[in-house]
Amino acid sequence: MSALENFTGKFKHFRPTTWAVTNKTSIYLVMLFLSIIGVTEFVTLPKEQFPDIVIPYIYVQTPYVGNSPKDIENLVTKPIEKTNKGHYRR
Repeated sequence: MSALENFTGKFKHFRPTTWAVTNKTSIYLVMLFLSIIGVTEFVTLPKEQFPDIVIPYIYVQTPYVGNSPKDIENLVTKPIEKTNKGHYRR
C-alpha cells in the first residue's frame, strides 16, 4: 500500500466534486452544451428585449484654417446652427 492511498482514505469526499474530478470529459461536454444553449438563446432573443438605440444628435465640424476657435464659433458655427434649428425630428 502506498503512502498516497493511506493518506486519501482519511478525508471525507464531496461526491459531486469527486465525480467531476474523475470524469473531466463529462464536465467539458456539459459546459459545451450549456454554452451552445446560451448562444442560441442570445441569438433568438426577441427584438423588444434588445432594442436599437437611436441618438438624435448630429455632429457638425466647421474647420476654418488660420482663425481662432472663437472666430470660427461666431462667424461659422452659430450661423449654421441658427439656420438649421427645427429642421430635425425627434
